Amino acid sequence: MSKALIILSSIFLGIGLVAPTMTVVPKAGELTWLMETLDPESMAPVTYSIIGIIIELANSMEWLLFSVLTFFSVLFPITKLYFFWAASGGTEQHRNIKWIASVIGKLSKFSMAEVFVVSLVLISLKSLPGGTEVHLEFGCLIYFLSVLFSTFASLKLFRKKDRVIIDSFD
Repeated sequence: MSKALIILSSIFLGIGLVAPTMTVVPKAGELTWLMETLDPESMAPVTYSIIGIIIELANSMEWLLFSVLTFFSVLFPITKLYFFWAASGGTEQHRNIKWIASVIGKLSKFSMAEVFVVSLVLISLKSLPGGTEVHLEFGCLIYFLSVLFSTFASLKLFRKKDRVIIDSFD
């Protein structure tokens, strides 16, 4: 069952990274009509995927945001799913992999940095003058489903009864 959850999470992750995540509709307040006439290209709605946002950050030379978003939205989830898959093998020789996967499972609870960064971007775009609008697209839901299925896989892999309890030396 956990392998099925990992497969579903991987599929949703792949789709969620490239699917449209948000659309930015620029506005210029009362001067929107003038801006649309003078520079229609700058007033056209732009849709981004997570990968598109990362590429845009690289093109803008925003290396800190690029690094944070790349690590927490792409590299960490892929690594986590790899170790979950390896740990789901169940053989004793995979004990180290299972330990690494359990650590990654625990760390993933704190890996909400991409949500934080995307939230900051949304808040900053919403606060732009002129009423610029940001609409979330279906890619956001798909990516969320990936996170949800990987969380379920983690819970299934590392149930309390499977944990090794180390006696403390008093």
